[in-house]
Amino acid sequence: MKIEINNRKKNDNDLLGKEYEDFDQIPEDKPGKRLREKGKYSKKSDLILKRGRVLEPYSQYYFRVQLENEEITCPLSGRLKNIDFDKSSIVVVGDYVKVDVSHHPRIEEIEDRKNALKRYVERGKRQIEVVIAANVDQVIITTSCAEPPLNFNLVDRYLTAAKLSSVIPIICVNKIDLADDVDSIEELGKYYKANEFTLLFTSAKTGEGINEMIELLHKKDTLFSGPSGTGKSSLINRLDPGLKLKTGDVSRVTLKGKHTTSSSRLIPWSFGGYLIDTPGIKTFGLNRNDRDLTPRAFPGFDQWASECKFTNCQHKTEEGCRVLQALSNGELPEERYQSYLNILSSLED
Repeated sequence: MKIEINNRKKNDNDLLGKEYEDFDQIPEDKPGKRLREKGKYSKKSDLILKRGRVLEPYSQYYFRVQLENEEITCPLSGRLKNIDFDKSSIVVVGDYVKVDVSHHPRIEEIEDRKNALKRYVERGKRQIEVVIAANVDQVIITTSCAEPPLNFNLVDRYLTAAKLSSVIPIICVNKIDLADDVDSIEELGKYYKANEFTLLFTSAKTGEGINEMIELLHKKDTLFSGPSGTGKSSLINRLDPGLKLKTGDVSRVTLKGKHTTSSSRLIPWSFGGYLIDTPGIKTFGLNRNDRDLTPRAFPGFDQWASECKFTNCQHKTEEGCRVLQALSNGELPEERYQSYLNILSSLED
């Protein structure tokens, strides 16, 4: 049963629909804004609250919510609209919320999150936090071996963010059917496998890796993310044909994908568990405040960082650096070390 309580149409140009590749407008700070901790619980006494989960944003303030056995569209309460305006939205896909159903349903409270995968958008000297999804079990980091080209540097950013957010990452190299040299692709992925990351090679066209992925997805809440054009929607349709997600082509000019998903949404798998489908992204900015954590959070570095002479080692020129030793003896590929330095440089003020 689905209940509509308003006639507001979904607008793909709304803030949440733009927060990935077309993040042009950021809410300005409002005078007297309240912090999340101070304003997340309602003090009204006449509420009838029911627990629900956010399925999809319709705008910055309207959301599709799963409420027991029905789906409703409801707004945020006025109180919640004044919280955390340095963020893209206070409520995101995957959030558990309390909805007041005493009159016109509206979201009155937001439960604490188990975790949240975030990226950061630069606005001058400020960074805007964009929460991609909350309360997820794992993230499928989707890239492709061709059209667009393989980009493990972006994968490194995802893996670092997942580590800092306590989200289990799975690396998916899709379109393996387009690879000119499969052995060379697998060689590039050896570093991740050696550091106990799950690495899958898949093809939506041939079905390679599909059964293995379904086993990983079963009864899990899984976020699918990655650049546009990597075949994410085609892969999801191969995993669960009944979903029939819209797919797009890769630009012949830029060799980059054209995103077909306008906002994140929570969708049940036919085989159990939930998919969180997200728009494609061009960049994945990390939090500058996490710069001191990055030397351990970068994929594979935790095994060596504990052996560095200095506990605050940045793995650049320090004496007794175990990471630099791993680089010199071939344990750490030069490409991954350069990726680390690029991330560290991007976090400088």
